Amino acid sequence: MNKHIIAFFIALIVFTTSAYSFSSSSYLITNTAIKLFDYKEAYSHFPPNDENLNEIDLNNKLLTLTNLNLIDAAKKIAKQILQTNSLNQEAWMMYLVSSRLKNSSEAFDELALRIKKEEMPLINYVFFNSNGTIKNTKESARSIYEIVKSLLADPKSQDVNYNFILFYLTISNILDPEFYEGYYYSAQIHQFLKNFEQAELYYNMIPSTHNLHIESKKNIALNKSKLNKFTEGEIYLLELISQHPNEDSLLITLADLYRFQKKYDQAIKYYSDFINAKKYNLSERWRLFYLRGICYERSSQWVLAEIDFLESLKLKSDSPQVLNYLAYGWLERDLHLDRALQMLQKAYAGNPNSYYIMDSLAWAYYKNNNLDKAVQLMEEVISLAPGEAISLDHLGDIYFALNRKREASYLWKQAKDLAEPDENITESLEKKLEEYYAG
Repeated sequence: MNKHIIAFFIALIVFTTSAYSFSSSSYLITNTAIKLFDYKEAYSHFPPNDENLNEIDLNNKLLTLTNLNLIDAAKKIAKQILQTNSLNQEAWMMYLVSSRLKNSSEAFDELALRIKKEEMPLINYVFFNSNGTIKNTKESARSIYEIVKSLLADPKSQDVNYNFILFYLTISNILDPEFYEGYYYSAQIHQFLKNFEQAELYYNMIPSTHNLHIESKKNIALNKSKLNKFTEGEIYLLELISQHPNEDSLLITLADLYRFQKKYDQAIKYYSDFINAKKYNLSERWRLFYLRGICYERSSQWVLAEIDFLESLKLKSDSPQVLNYLAYGWLERDLHLDRALQMLQKAYAGNPNSYYIMDSLAWAYYKNNNLDKAVQLMEEVISLAPGEAISLDHLGDIYFALNRKREASYLWKQAKDLAEPDENITESLEKKLEEYYAG
């Protein structure tokens, strides 16, 4: 993949806002809906007369129409955009796609007349071979897919607007309706964005003959649990298991489902069955010990949890997740503080973008009386995840140790208001607040 293309793409796909070119209320609803990936709602609030829209609003409408698969309407908007900006690659993309679908060279002829394709690297890469000939639709679909994969694989691309990612994936599937990897990738993105129902729609587009079918169905089942549809997810998965009795991975998914449901005994049983059967190779077995360890820890069986985490690390010594979970467990029990700090430094080096690991590392510095490093890192955690109750609680404790007691009490109050029942910190927060006000 050409790095210049990726760099251009990253620069291109940033969310845009503009001065109101239609009623302020409709404008705000439309832009909010787009940010929430609710394209039907966004579309319903665009004014019927496109002539009054500025280029940014036209771009947003193009994005919305394309993601709704309204090709003819999207082409109309694309042509309107190109009248004032001949270098708009999204507009050209839709215009050229429409031309390809109709087996017409009209748009390509217009492109050749109006502009050199070399001035638009993305268009050049997607639609043209190195010898200048036009790619077929299947080739263009895969070119888009490769761009998206490369972009999302880049750790520096965290500010990418997923609306535009979905825009390009939609285009790839318009060009090739049988390009199921595109549907799967769209589903994955919606899943990542916690749009679980939309993810299910895309997963269901994967046919039973495709190698991603089973994986898609597994994700549907797990996503139902994330929507608190635990029974529905369990029934769905059990039916899938009956259809594919030799697909061992489905049983692991069932164990995961029980873990999400907090049915830890049932989850432990399935994880244990696989561990004892030794069906998984070494590169996979570490995860089974790790997940069973989580179940043991969540069901207040720390000794067994610790054994599993250590076994997992024997198989995958550099796993940031396992290092973090075990080390944090030691910190919470005031065990092996020096070793826990070393493990978390290693975990952080392996995954510096995880605020969970950053929180644990800051907490390790606190436990090892390095308050300067603890406060610096924990404040960074709060800036990344301001609504995390445990992190607010931790920063409150660090502030208190630094004699910043008033700030500490404020953070404890915030943590108490935000705490989830399963975080088990409400009682300790109430005690700290009571002692603060009593003092």
